[in-house]
Amino acid sequence: MKIGLIGFGAIGSHIARQMKKDIAWVVDADAAAKKRMAAASVRCPFYSSVPAGCGGAALVVEAASQGAVPMLLGCLPYCDVMIMSVGALSGRKLLSGLLASAKRHRHRIYLPSGAIGGLDAVASAGGKIRSMLLETVKDPASLGRKDQKRTVIFEGSAREACRLYPKNVNVSATLSLAGVGFERTKVRIISDPMVKKNIHCITVEAESGSMSFRFENEPFAENPKTSALAALSAISRIRKIKEPIQIG
Repeated sequence: MKIGLIGFGAIGSHIARQMKKDIAWVVDADAAAKKRMAAASVRCPFYSSVPAGCGGAALVVEAASQGAVPMLLGCLPYCDVMIMSVGALSGRKLLSGLLASAKRHRHRIYLPSGAIGGLDAVASAGGKIRSMLLETVKDPASLGRKDQKRTVIFEGSAREACRLYPKNVNVSATLSLAGVGFERTKVRIISDPMVKKNIHCITVEAESGSMSFRFENEPFAENPKTSALAALSAISRIRKIKEPIQIG
């Protein structure tokens, strides 16, 4: 399966290194990314915008930023897409546009689980969920802060969290889409100088019962704002597409 890659930053370069033979092309607004590709021994065409007809790719993976997600609207007529910056889907117009295009052209939109798990259980509870809370705890530096003590810096809806912290809480968007939506999914973000890992705690109350998940993830070496598990989940999702058995 040929893959087009939008973004050659921390996660994009990790995907490219792992899937070298499958990468058809790379798009990045930063011309310096071409040098990083060479250093990583990733040899494929480099573009500043998505090539015509998606360059024959069967899957285009966005691994750049929320601002790059609208580019996928031009990809869906030709292939499936995968979104890493899931927080962009908190925008109602963009989400509805992507869904409409995917249905019209009979292509799929893949959202990796990112830095959390348990999404299959959350999705199964579906409309029977009474409440859902995501508490995220990170080192102040990864949040662009210098707090000297544990500080709650945000409490509100997942939609607002995605707007204010686009590089830190993509998991809240994924959780919202799996469960009860951006407004009813509540998010608490905590800056804590004592933590060395990115911590996500999910609490769900539903008619089917209560669920609690806790994930303590190592920060991604190339970009501490995200978790190493997020990059691994992208590779896992790509490989799963081709598997004859689908679990969950």
